[in-house]
Amino acid sequence: MSFRKWMLTFLAGMFGAALLLCAFNVLVDPFGVFGDKVLQWHSYNMVNNPRTAKIAYLDQYHDRYDSYVIGGSKSSSLPPELLNKYYGDARFYSMMMYGGDFDDYEKTLYYLANHYEVKNIILHISMFEVGRFGYDSADVKEELHAKVSGASLPLFYLKYLTLHPRYGIDKLQGYAERRIDAFAYSQIIPETGVYNKTRRDAENVNDLDAYLAANPQFSEKLYQIPPRAIDENVASLRRMKAFCEERGIDFRVVTGATYYAELERYSDLNALKTYWKKLAEVTDFWDFSGYTPVSFDPRHYYDPSHYRNSLGEMMLGYMFDDPDVFVPEGFGHLTTRDNVEEHAERIFTRPPKLAGGANGEKKVPILMYHHLVTDPELENASSISPDKFAADMRALKEAGFTTIFLSDLVDYVYEGKALPDKPVAVTFDDGYLSNYEFAYPVLAELDMKATISVIGWSVGETKYKGTDRDIIPHFTWEQAREMVESGHIDIQNHTYDMHNPNTPEEPSRRGVLPEPGESSGAYARALAEDVLRNERNIERHVGNDVFALAYPYGEYTFLSELVLQDLGYKVTLSTRNGINTIRQGDPLSLFALKRINAGPDIPSAELVQTLERLIAQ
Repeated sequence: MSFRKWMLTFLAGMFGAALLLCAFNVLVDPFGVFGDKVLQWHSYNMVNNPRTAKIAYLDQYHDRYDSYVIGGSKSSSLPPELLNKYYGDARFYSMMMYGGDFDDYEKTLYYLANHYEVKNIILHISMFEVGRFGYDSADVKEELHAKVSGASLPLFYLKYLTLHPRYGIDKLQGYAERRIDAFAYSQIIPETGVYNKTRRDAENVNDLDAYLAANPQFSEKLYQIPPRAIDENVASLRRMKAFCEERGIDFRVVTGATYYAELERYSDLNALKTYWKKLAEVTDFWDFSGYTPVSFDPRHYYDPSHYRNSLGEMMLGYMFDDPDVFVPEGFGHLTTRDNVEEHAERIFTRPPKLAGGANGEKKVPILMYHHLVTDPELENASSISPDKFAADMRALKEAGFTTIFLSDLVDYVYEGKALPDKPVAVTFDDGYLSNYEFAYPVLAELDMKATISVIGWSVGETKYKGTDRDIIPHFTWEQAREMVESGHIDIQNHTYDMHNPNTPEEPSRRGVLPEPGESSGAYARALAEDVLRNERNIERHVGNDVFALAYPYGEYTFLSELVLQDLGYKVTLSTRNGINTIRQGDPLSLFALKRINAGPDIPSAELVQTLERLIAQ
């Protein structure tokens, strides 16, 4: 074969291979830039790069939408369905993108408004964007669509026609495997543009220790972000607002919630205060950032940089004053040029460290008792004999344990006050008369302490709620005051009327648990009303400070913890078995405390051995 013939054959082969590669990339379309006409797997394309795939998707389906959320990945936690509800006649779509900045947002806004019908725009911003403006990434997974960026369309499409085939092969492999795990390849919902967080939102957030163990990302240190794009961002915001005003588009700005660790990214918080003031000169905005009541609990977040959908719902509930949504006091602020200076100073000033810092910690066992009975036949898991209780107390004392009040734990965490070498908290639930008749004299004789959490309606009662049905007698307010004044007893909250079992014979709310379908706002009002009623009664009749609540049946949820924190409670008690690690400077270490049930089947000596073993672990 002549060289000329060989070269023509080679070139023809190369041209054919190039055509095959182009055809492969068009048919498989791993980034959706050609409309994904064959596989129509838009969710995969958007996971690859939402900036390009969403534009291609909207070019086909934009008539379904008339309103848009524009922002980085955090903005996904603003649910379009809720926005549609609050706006009334809107059809929202989320333009959430990875690592966006104001330049990306501005160009996206212009494209949407110039090519589609747009009635409403929500610009979601965070502090992340302050570090850059106009960042141009060479990664195909981060670049804007050329229709948005203004880059050459022929060159843009040529790039995706000639992509390395590994992108298409990965998509085909995922397409084959998605029957095994569809979620693995569908983390973005194409119809709304938001992350599919079904699995993450199903995580159990009630147990803080378990949540942290399952999410080690909260222990990772975040890289620093220098605030160097303030003026560019403010100028961009001014242009976007003017653009929307000229076209009659409703334009609102929302800032995202921040975990405290994310705030540690910024060495110069004064620059953020300046930034906020400049933003407020351009427009009012709904602010949920900075140090707020939700900044210190990781259960509000998927990782240190992304807040949960539940917080997004709280944010919208605050913005639209929805009584069905519980919003903690101090979370949310409509920031204006008139109030921004004071507000920015508050949210961007690092809270002073609690006395003692965050280094000291102590393992503290909490014993749980209920009723003392003189009839051995009546003994059970929650009823023991007075002799057994006395033996427990003597065994503790002889082993060197010192009984403390729950207030001592609060002082340790908040003020750094020392605890004894071997502290133990003794607790009683319900407020039975036997506590006064048998436990109180033992504690007084041995100079020991206990906390009794009372059910409000049953104080001093021998009958069940206005009926003739007998109940175990409960001590009176006079007897409660006598015990408190002795210095050996503290009285705390066990709810006023939520210690109910929710059985067919007595249908009711079970303890403090939300009822099926109950909104967070309605639940928070019901729980607060009950708890505060009992709190006022205790403080009026006994005079001591009420700051702790023992959960009926030991059952609770993350929402009940939030409501009680919002009410100013510093301690909650569960019935989970185990010992507690109380940490100075960490108020969350005082919530959902574990307790050890000192039942009749555990000899006093064995009980003490159990405590010492748990402390030593």
